Amino acid sequence: MSFITPELIISGVSLAITLYFWLVKASNERPNLEFFQLSNFRATLRSVPGQADSKRLCISQMDTGGVLVVNQSTRQDSVVVFDCFLKSNDANIRGDWGFTGEDKPPWNVGPQSTIAISPACFFEVPAQFKIPDDMTFKMVFYTASGTQFSHTFTKEAPRFQADEDDSRKSA
Repeated sequence: MSFITPELIISGVSLAITLYFWLVKASNERPNLEFFQLSNFRATLRSVPGQADSKRLCISQMDTGGVLVVNQSTRQDSVVVFDCFLKSNDANIRGDWGFTGEDKPPWNVGPQSTIAISPACFFEVPAQFKIPDDMTFKMVFYTASGTQFSHTFTKEAPRFQADEDDSRKSA
């Protein structure tokens, strides 16, 4: 008497296929946001009334919607708030979050879609602080589901260069 029958093999294959597709679907339903910087950030220093030893650094988008949020999930997600961190030589400085214009959180991102946002960050820095050309800062975005995503931004938007072969093909 044989324990391995054609029905048992077919049943095992069916179970394996079902489990695989459940895992793929579960993976696609997990929150998965990506952030891309489309335009430059503007950095300005202002004096703080009554505090001669510090200044207020404001980092904001030059163009409305300068950060693209891509939702790779099959479920909607929302960015409800974010934290800002400035990378300096001495340490990381935690800042306050803000937004440009009327583009304020929560930012709702539909399933497998994109939106453009305009975040801003504000930091208390020493009075002698100079804005570096290669300034980097990090934002940690918190979603309604409790998941957090971080991205490091630069003052200047990254430039993506097209492949020479691709431009020749289109010509």
